[in-house]
Amino acid sequence: MAVKIHKEDVLSHINGPETLAGQVATTNACISLLGALKVCADVQGDAVKVTVYLMGIEIGSGTLSLSHPSITIGGGAAGFKAEVKLTLKTDPIALEICGKVCAPFVGCKSGCTTLHL
Repeated sequence: MAVKIHKEDVLSHINGPETLAGQVATTNACISLLGALKVCADVQGDAVKVTVYLMGIEIGSGTLSLSHPSITIGGGAAGFKAEVKLTLKTDPIALEICGKVCAPFVGCKSGCTTLHL
């Protein structure tokens, strides 16, 4: 029986300890901020895909990595406006979330939280 040798990683979907996903406690989590925002993170390999929802409506998404650890997502839904800055921290591995939400007639609120991964 001949043994076939692959040069590419045919098991890349398995997160080994050398990957970011192999070092976190959870690979999929969501957190609420300011009552109107929800941020979900999905860790895959060495990347974290983040999705931001405002009043239950997706306003944007992006991917963070160790070489690109920060993004800002903004948008509006149902008369509300929001902007969220997301930063991947490494010690311990966590997602720092700072956001601002503006509602009609009420004004704006801002705050920060951390989602430990």
